[in-house]
Amino acid sequence: MRRTICIIHAPINLGLRKHPDGKERGCGKLPEVLEQIGFHDSVKPHDVIKLSQPVYPAIEQYDDGALNGRPIASFSITLADEVEKALERQGFPLVLGGDCSVLIGSTLALKRKGRYGLIHLDAHPDYYNKLNKDKAAVAGMDLAIVSGKGTEVLTNLENHRPYIRSRDVVSFGYREADPEQEIIQEAIADGITCWSAARVQKLGIEQVADDVLNFINQTEVEGFWLHLDADILDAAIMPCVDCPESEGLQWDELTILLNRILSSPKVIGMDVTILDPDLDIMHEVTRTFSALLTKVLRVEVIRHEEA
Repeated sequence: MRRTICIIHAPINLGLRKHPDGKERGCGKLPEVLEQIGFHDSVKPHDVIKLSQPVYPAIEQYDDGALNGRPIASFSITLADEVEKALERQGFPLVLGGDCSVLIGSTLALKRKGRYGLIHLDAHPDYYNKLNKDKAAVAGMDLAIVSGKGTEVLTNLENHRPYIRSRDVVSFGYREADPEQEIIQEAIADGITCWSAARVQKLGIEQVADDVLNFINQTEVEGFWLHLDADILDAAIMPCVDCPESEGLQWDELTILLNRILSSPKVIGMDVTILDPDLDIMHEVTRTFSALLTKVLRVEVIRHEEA
């Protein structure tokens, strides 16, 4: 069966706090910047759907401990509708964030259809919830939310909690130097498979890629969603994110990993998050990132053209 790429612009910054000077972060600009520098022309999507960017409230508002929780919930349902439509057309939805809160709408769409798994590539576990932090930005809570843990405002949209079962998640890329190791241990205790970025240094990227693919093949779900946070890359080559971290992946390592993941027919869609064009004025890093995505997404296009 052939699936064609459907790009969905999800320009949301609500999952992140503003800069200390009160300026809104620029992650929501990524979809348009990628289009401007030629990403869409290279990928040649079947459709391009552009969601409207939600307005960032002037006054900081927490809803049941989640910053901007209610407007994020509303945006998530709209995004879920578009992801679901793309899947129904046998498309491969490519959600361009935006911050990591786009994972909520993406996985809600999957839960409407059945049982799916998640490959979570991120420098952080994103596992804040009401049990370990009274108040947090949703981009730091997304993995907990989609696996059913945390604020009722976001974890149980349409009575679908959890959108993804914990045992159907592999999270890769957190740093062993992360000062909040207890949160990672909490995720592991809840059943999530968590591997640090240091696994690459210990085993090599080829083995890590094989391990992820084995997880995909051995997990009894209808398919997998791929979440890619740009901060999985090392801070030296990916500084234009809200929280860059050292000891991350290199460009070639991420290319190998994504090629292997996207070679699986069980991977049915993905999102891309956190890269902030405002922190990359000349778009040099964004262009390199765009070239990497174009290269690995050709695997997706070719695979389905041959199917």
